[in-house]
Amino acid sequence: MNFGETSPEQEARWAEEIKYYAARWVWTRRFWKVPRRGITWERWWELKFGEKFMPYVERMATKKKKEREHE
Repeated sequence: MNFGETSPEQEARWAEEIKYYAARWVWTRRFWKVPRRGITWERWWELKFGEKFMPYVERMATKKKKEREHE
Protein backbone atom coordinates (compact mmCIF):
# COMPACT_ATOMS: atom_id res chain seq x y z
CA MET A 1 0.00 0.00 0.00
CA ASN A 2 1.36 3.36 -1.03
CA PHE A 3 0.20 6.22 1.17
CA GLY A 4 1.75 8.89 -1.06
CA GLU A 5 -0.59 8.54 -4.03
CA THR A 6 -4.32 9.17 -4.16
CA SER A 7 -6.81 9.02 -6.98
CA PRO A 8 -8.38 12.19 -8.39
CA GLU A 9 -11.75 10.87 -7.16
CA GLN A 10 -10.43 10.59 -3.61
CA GLU A 11 -8.97 14.10 -3.78
CA ALA A 12 -12.34 15.44 -4.98
CA ARG A 13 -14.15 13.67 -2.12
CA TRP A 14 -11.73 15.12 0.41
CA ALA A 15 -12.15 18.61 -1.04
CA GLU A 16 -15.95 18.31 -0.77
CA GLU A 17 -15.68 17.07 2.81
CA ILE A 18 -13.41 19.98 3.75
CA LYS A 19 -15.89 22.42 2.20
CA TYR A 20 -18.86 20.79 3.95
CA TYR A 21 -17.28 20.64 7.40
CA ALA A 22 -15.93 24.19 7.05
CA ALA A 23 -19.51 25.33 6.33
CA ARG A 24 -20.75 23.48 9.41
CA TRP A 25 -18.09 25.17 11.53
CA VAL A 26 -18.83 28.60 10.08
CA TRP A 27 -22.62 28.25 10.52
CA THR A 28 -22.64 29.17 14.23
CA ARG A 29 -19.99 31.87 13.69
CA ARG A 30 -21.18 33.31 10.39
CA PHE A 31 -21.82 36.81 11.79
CA TRP A 32 -18.63 36.95 13.87
CA LYS A 33 -15.58 38.78 12.56
CA VAL A 34 -12.49 36.86 11.54
CA PRO A 35 -9.61 37.96 13.79
CA ARG A 36 -7.39 40.58 12.12
CA ARG A 37 -9.33 40.38 8.82
CA GLY A 38 -12.35 42.60 9.39
CA ILE A 39 -14.69 40.26 7.49
CA THR A 40 -17.29 37.83 8.78
CA TRP A 41 -16.69 34.09 8.84
CA GLU A 42 -19.46 33.74 6.25
CA ARG A 43 -17.57 36.06 3.90
CA TRP A 44 -14.31 34.20 4.65
CA TRP A 45 -15.99 30.94 3.59
CA GLU A 46 -17.28 32.54 0.37
CA LEU A 47 -13.83 33.87 -0.51
CA LYS A 48 -12.15 30.55 0.29
CA PHE A 49 -14.56 28.33 -1.64
CA GLY A 50 -15.79 30.73 -4.36
CA GLU A 51 -19.47 30.13 -3.71
CA LYS A 52 -22.24 31.94 -1.83
CA PHE A 53 -22.61 30.52 1.67
CA MET A 54 -26.40 30.42 2.16
CA PRO A 55 -27.28 28.73 -1.17
CA TYR A 56 -24.61 26.10 -0.39
CA VAL A 57 -26.01 25.57 3.12
CA GLU A 58 -29.55 25.22 1.78
CA ARG A 59 -28.43 22.78 -0.91
CA MET A 60 -26.53 20.63 1.59
CA ALA A 61 -29.42 20.70 4.09
CA THR A 62 -31.79 19.45 1.38
CA LYS A 63 -29.31 16.76 0.34
CA LYS A 64 -28.78 15.54 3.92
CA LYS A 65 -32.54 15.51 4.57
CA LYS A 66 -33.10 13.34 1.49
CA GLU A 67 -30.30 10.99 2.58
CA ARG A 68 -31.90 10.59 6.02
CA GLU A 69 -35.30 9.87 4.45
CA HIS A 70 -33.84 7.02 2.40
CA GLU A 71 -32.24 5.30 5.38
